[in-house]
Amino acid sequence: MDISVMQSYELNMSSLDFLNDYINPARIAADESEVRNNDFNKKIIDECDDLVTYEKIVRGNTVKYFELTYDQMMLIGMRESKAVRKNVLVKLRELSQPSSTLPASFADALQLAADQARQIEIQNKQLMLDAPKVDFAERIAKVDRGMTLGKFAKTVNLGPRKIFVVLRDMKILISGCQGYNLPMQQYIENGCFVVRQSTYGPENDRIANTTLITGKGELWLTKKLINAGVLKAVAV
Repeated sequence: MDISVMQSYELNMSSLDFLNDYINPARIAADESEVRNNDFNKKIIDECDDLVTYEKIVRGNTVKYFELTYDQMMLIGMRESKAVRKNVLVKLRELSQPSSTLPASFADALQLAADQARQIEIQNKQLMLDAPKVDFAERIAKVDRGMTLGKFAKTVNLGPRKIFVVLRDMKILISGCQGYNLPMQQYIENGCFVVRQSTYGPENDRIANTTLITGKGELWLTKKLINAGVLKAVAV
């Protein structure tokens, strides 16, 4: 489980970890059925704003998830039944508190320092082993980030309006009224695009969708535009 704790004790956790380590165990303890990740994601989208879709491979399948703040986890937890809600909130509050455990003696402090040094050494070795893979993933896949199509258009010397026209003509973006200018589902599923949702209006009751192209999508789309004659090869 990957949890980020800052000095203010704000927590960030992936929705997969929140589901698998908090929500579903609490539901099982309350004799309720487990929630599937796809259904859990729908709850998150309905409850939270400013989400960016992440993806990772789990047992050969592409799984979508979100990075959640402590407040977002609290909001989502509130949607559960009373029994589940109480269990989840207790665990979240425990995580939000700083650890107050201190060594009982000088010998314990030395042992703790030695253990931490060994752990750091192990982590550094693992980071060295993982570095090539991480570098490749960040440069090529970059599924966890994205840029707007307007910015992408500037990098390949296309106008920000023209890029939408071209992609609609190539049936990469939806041209119909429902989902206009959003990517076709197949291009979201293969990791080339993500859709960011945000709210607006006097009461923040209206939803806006923004299409973002991932690093993987930039490489794929640039080649596709060159093959279609929209771009020249020197623009790569």
